[in-house]
Amino acid sequence: MPPSARDRTVSSNALDLRALAWLLWEKKWLITAVTGAGLFAGAFYLNRCERVYSATTTIEIQAEQDKLLKPEAGRQDERTMALVIKTIEQTLKNPALLQRLARHPDLMADPNFVAEVQAAKSDAKIQEMISSRIAVDVRRNTNLMDVTAEGNSPAGAQQLSKVLVEEFVRSTSADRVQMSRETQDLLREEADRLKSALEKSETKLQQFKEQHRAVSLEEKQNIVVERLKELNQRVTQARAERLKIEADRAQIAQLAGQPPDRLLLLPTIASAPDVADLQRRIGEKGAEVATLRLRYKPEHPKFVEAESAYAELKTHRDAAILRAADLVGTALDAAMASEKKFEEALRGQESIALQLSEMAIPYQTLSREVESDRALYGSLLARLKESDVAQGVTPYAVRVVTPAALPERPIRPNKRVVLLLSLCGGLAAGLTVALSTRAFDRSLRTIDQAENALGIRSLGAIPRHASVELVNARRLLLEKPHSALSEAFRGLRTTLLVAGGERPFRSVLFVSAVPREGKSFCAINYAVALAGHGFRTLLIDGDLRIPSIGRAFLGSKSTPVGFSEILGGTAQLDAGIQVTDIANLSILPAGRTVFDPAELIGRSDVGQFMKEALTRFDRIVIDSAPVHAVSETVLLVPHVDAACLVVRAGGPPEPAVVKALEKLRESGARIPGFILNDLPLRGGYYYHYHAPGYGRDEVYGASAAGDR
Repeated sequence: MPPSARDRTVSSNALDLRALAWLLWEKKWLITAVTGAGLFAGAFYLNRCERVYSATTTIEIQAEQDKLLKPEAGRQDERTMALVIKTIEQTLKNPALLQRLARHPDLMADPNFVAEVQAAKSDAKIQEMISSRIAVDVRRNTNLMDVTAEGNSPAGAQQLSKVLVEEFVRSTSADRVQMSRETQDLLREEADRLKSALEKSETKLQQFKEQHRAVSLEEKQNIVVERLKELNQRVTQARAERLKIEADRAQIAQLAGQPPDRLLLLPTIASAPDVADLQRRIGEKGAEVATLRLRYKPEHPKFVEAESAYAELKTHRDAAILRAADLVGTALDAAMASEKKFEEALRGQESIALQLSEMAIPYQTLSREVESDRALYGSLLARLKESDVAQGVTPYAVRVVTPAALPERPIRPNKRVVLLLSLCGGLAAGLTVALSTRAFDRSLRTIDQAENALGIRSLGAIPRHASVELVNARRLLLEKPHSALSEAFRGLRTTLLVAGGERPFRSVLFVSAVPREGKSFCAINYAVALAGHGFRTLLIDGDLRIPSIGRAFLGSKSTPVGFSEILGGTAQLDAGIQVTDIANLSILPAGRTVFDPAELIGRSDVGQFMKEALTRFDRIVIDSAPVHAVSETVLLVPHVDAACLVVRAGGPPEPAVVKALEKLRESGARIPGFILNDLPLRGGYYYHYHAPGYGRDEVYGASAAGDR
């Protein structure tokens, strides 16, 4: 953004802020009044609304029953305790408890409470009323609970909080005792039933034992099982022995006809006692023969004797082997008989085991029934004893940590908060009303706003001036030449002098859209400014209906000849011109009052009149009637060099000014721009058209609403 554009933006923002501040300053009494009304409403509310007091009782919840019955459960599960606290919190607002509070004698002594109970016609309404007065708050991460009650009096709030806690503790204890009694009765009835069922099941079991002579079926089953294991093992051993003997017998049959010593390959034969002994002796004798062979010759008697004994032992061994082979057949028969005997014993034992198993099914059923009944009965007896011990003991204890104190001041209404809210609300409403008046205000208040709306430039901004009579208005520039007002008119004079370019504006018509815009005031001071510059100036009162120029300069002095007489042809120009006490300034009053000025101006030769006047004066200033009020103004427009539209800041709405501008243009007026009159010197509106030190702010104040 170029510096110039940025500077304009900053300047515009500053102007807007100053304009807003000035608007608020202008509406200060309205804002003050609305704010005061808000404060009055807050004070009225505080005076009329009822006072509400609050009292809080702090209680602590402790687990008691578990500590009494189960010392090992001293540290209760946090989740369980949280559920207990939540239950107590809900119970404190139980409808039954609230209904008991409504009839409590301590609370019925409070007239306010009694009146509210009577006003609530139904039990539901009573419960709702009391519930709305009670608040229960659990302190985080503690077993503490705040029970807060509200009342219309300090004592009523304190009593309600106190009675609520007491009634809760009392009703809880009573309910617990009643519940314990009912539980004990139910447990006793159930215990009697289980005792009878246990006796019946034990009787059935005993009868079964007597009927089947099964005093101890479990021991019999154990014996039978052990016996089965033993017989099964023996049958296996006998079968293995038989198979072994059969194998040996088959090998003996295969070796039939061969030397007997071949049978030594069979472990059964080799392990026979006689065979084993002879085999040992043969080994010893063989060793002896081998020794003698090394020492003696074969014919030696000792060697021959030893060899003969060695051969004899072999003969005996062979005989023992044959005998052992014969015994194998006998052993096979014995092994088969033994195997058969053990198998029969095993089958008999299995039959006994099956009988015991069949008997065990009903026996175990009866036994389980007895054990189940005995366990239930024992558990119920333990529960009954615990119930006897815990009778009247609550699962938790409620201890009052901090009793409810008598409240010193009400919690509602909060005077500070109410008054602060009233002040803020009233101030906000006042600001809203003030800004709304500006939002709905369609008048032109700033130079920029007027230029954008009208599409023409500003010729000057006349600052707000003190309300003065027109007779004194002509002296303002002379008496206070250094004021901002004087500087503004001198600036207007300069602007109009250069606005015409090569064809300067010698005749200027001051016009407004509606009355009371200050056009007469502007015309007079502009004429004074021209005269002060050395121009011979004629100020003409062109408002033939309500003239003001003559009154401003001549006061109550009558003027028989004026503008109307000259236009009507009954007088000459010289007869109507009045020289004023201001150098170079003459005036032409309106003359007699005319009821049809438009007809008069339409019939007269205004152009010739202007030519004649310009031959005698350097500049002519005409004060005309408002455009919307009359129609003769547009008849004067074609005969002047320029028409200056005077607009009072904050005066007529924008459409009215725009419409007046359109009428002037339609009549052929040359409009160099507009004059924004009565612009506030402070507040941002006039900031860009007045610099401190270049004109003293001597004549600002109330608007010159009376100036035409």
